[in-house]
Amino acid sequence: MKVVYAKTTTMVIRPSGAGVNIRKGEHWPANDPVVRDHPELFSRDPRVGLRVSAPLVDDDDQPVIERATAAPGEKRVTRRRRKATA
Repeated sequence: MKVVYAKTTTMVIRPSGAGVNIRKGEHWPANDPVVRDHPELFSRDPRVGLRVSAPLVDDDDQPVIERATAAPGEKRVTRRRRKATA
Protein backbone atom coordinates (compact mmCIF):
# COMPACT_ATOMS: atom_id res chain seq x y z
CA MET A 1 0.00 0.00 0.00
CA LYS A 2 1.32 3.44 -0.93
CA VAL A 3 1.06 6.07 1.80
CA VAL A 4 1.38 9.84 2.02
CA TYR A 5 2.01 12.09 5.02
CA ALA A 6 -0.05 15.07 6.17
CA LYS A 7 1.90 18.33 5.83
CA THR A 8 -0.30 20.32 8.23
CA THR A 9 -2.96 20.00 10.90
CA THR A 10 -6.35 21.04 9.60
CA MET A 11 -9.95 19.93 9.04
CA VAL A 12 -11.58 19.36 5.69
CA ILE A 13 -15.26 19.06 4.93
CA ARG A 14 -16.36 16.10 2.83
CA PRO A 15 -19.14 16.47 0.23
CA SER A 16 -21.47 14.73 2.70
CA GLY A 17 -20.86 17.60 5.14
CA ALA A 18 -18.81 15.51 7.56
CA GLY A 19 -15.60 17.03 8.89
CA VAL A 20 -12.36 15.05 8.77
CA ASN A 21 -9.46 15.98 11.03
CA ILE A 22 -5.96 15.76 9.55
CA ARG A 23 -2.93 15.94 11.83
CA LYS A 24 0.56 16.82 10.63
CA GLY A 25 2.71 13.72 10.19
CA GLU A 26 -0.17 11.23 10.03
CA HIS A 27 0.17 8.70 7.26
CA TRP A 28 -2.79 8.12 4.97
CA PRO A 29 -3.41 5.65 2.14
CA ALA A 30 -2.47 7.43 -1.11
CA ASN A 31 -5.81 6.43 -2.65
CA ASP A 32 -7.97 7.73 0.22
CA PRO A 33 -10.77 10.09 -0.96
CA VAL A 34 -9.51 12.88 1.35
CA VAL A 35 -6.02 12.60 -0.17
CA ARG A 36 -7.42 12.58 -3.72
CA ASP A 37 -9.58 15.65 -3.01
CA HIS A 38 -6.83 17.60 -1.18
CA PRO A 39 -3.42 16.51 -2.55
CA GLU A 40 -1.86 19.84 -1.53
CA LEU A 41 -2.18 18.79 2.13
CA PHE A 42 -0.06 15.65 1.71
CA SER A 43 3.49 14.68 0.77
CA ARG A 44 5.22 11.41 -0.14
CA ASP A 45 8.22 12.53 1.94
CA PRO A 46 8.22 10.44 5.16
CA ARG A 47 10.17 13.17 6.98
CA VAL A 48 7.01 15.31 7.20
CA GLY A 49 6.15 15.51 10.89
CA LEU A 50 9.22 13.49 11.87
CA ARG A 51 10.51 14.36 15.34
CA VAL A 52 14.27 14.31 15.86
CA SER A 53 16.61 15.24 18.70
CA ALA A 54 19.65 15.87 16.46
CA PRO A 55 20.22 16.91 12.83
CA LEU A 56 19.26 14.19 10.35
CA VAL A 57 21.99 12.40 8.41
CA ASP A 58 21.62 9.88 5.58
CA ASP A 59 23.30 6.50 5.38
CA ASP A 60 26.56 8.09 4.18
CA ASP A 61 26.76 10.38 7.25
CA GLN A 62 25.85 13.37 5.07
CA PRO A 63 23.39 16.02 6.29
CA VAL A 64 19.90 15.50 4.88
CA ILE A 65 19.17 19.22 4.66
CA GLU A 66 21.25 21.30 2.29
CA ARG A 67 23.29 24.05 3.93
CA ALA A 68 22.35 27.58 2.92
CA THR A 69 25.95 28.78 2.95
CA ALA A 70 29.21 27.32 1.70
CA ALA A 71 31.47 25.49 4.13
CA PRO A 72 34.98 26.91 4.66
CA GLY A 73 36.96 26.30 1.47
CA GLU A 74 33.87 25.21 -0.48
CA LYS A 75 33.10 27.05 -3.70
CA ARG A 76 29.48 27.49 -4.74
CA VAL A 77 28.80 27.99 -8.44
CA THR A 78 25.86 30.18 -9.38
CA ARG A 79 24.54 31.49 -12.65
CA ARG A 80 22.88 34.83 -13.11
CA ARG A 81 20.40 35.56 -15.83
CA ARG A 82 21.17 38.41 -18.15
CA LYS A 83 18.77 41.30 -18.02
CA ALA A 84 16.85 41.77 -21.24
CA THR A 85 17.63 44.98 -23.06
CA ALA A 86 14.93 46.80 -24.91
